[in-house]
Amino acid sequence: MSSDATEDGFKERQRQSWNDRGIGWDKRAEEMAEMARRLNEPLLDLVGIAAGQHVLDLASGAGEPALTIAELIGDTGHVTATDLAEGMLAGARRRAADRGLGNIGFEIADAESLPFPDAGIDRVTCRFGLMFFPDKLKALRECLRVLKPGGRAGFMVWGPLTDNAVFQINMAAVQEVMGPQDETFLEMPFILGQPGMLVGLLEQAGFTGVEEQVIQARRKAPGDQPFWRTNLDMSFGRLWMEAGAAERDAVEAAVVRRLQEYREGDHYRLPVHVRYAAGGKPGA
Repeated sequence: MSSDATEDGFKERQRQSWNDRGIGWDKRAEEMAEMARRLNEPLLDLVGIAAGQHVLDLASGAGEPALTIAELIGDTGHVTATDLAEGMLAGARRRAADRGLGNIGFEIADAESLPFPDAGIDRVTCRFGLMFFPDKLKALRECLRVLKPGGRAGFMVWGPLTDNAVFQINMAAVQEVMGPQDETFLEMPFILGQPGMLVGLLEQAGFTGVEEQVIQARRKAPGDQPFWRTNLDMSFGRLWMEAGAAERDAVEAAVVRRLQEYREGDHYRLPVHVRYAAGGKPGA
């Protein structure tokens, strides 16, 4: 079998996996809005979002940061939100309409073969998406192709799994109760998490002036609320939502047991690690 056929099969599995998770992402999007805002800010600052720009957002999922960008660039700008999975964009389309955003469009697109002309985009953003692209360098070079000379692209990725406790705990609990899952897919969000990996990819692709920023902290979480359910909905989608009550209860009990090492009085302190990098296209 050719490598192209293998890659196409992998992308189709990803498309289906994200379509299955789209329900969970849509369900939780509003309650995640404040966290999304905090995570978006360093990315948008690094890439330099400003009024009047034409922006391309890759792997937009439930809509961030594309919806925030639409509000920042104003009526003279335009942002195109893209994703490989239509199921992920459905909620984003509805939220854009609810907010009356007329400067945002949506398109199903493969980041490795973007359906846009050369040198027409001011900025490219990608929030927690690059890790899932099979050929990351190809996708980054596509970003360079569509950027105007002097344009910038910025990317956000998770740090290592061991530094992101909610993911690690939920993955372990689900597999303890529900059996082995697709570990390749579950661990993929963290494969660019080591220092230097994201910067190195951007420089190898041809970006210049690459800048990096890191958020590594211990976030406070309530000790009396099932905050972990949001991550279960978003990480496991249809598998989690269609599980029986007994299975769900058993998973949650396993989550609570694992959380105890992070307990501090009436709350938890949970490690989180996010990495950002942005670079420019030569020839301004």
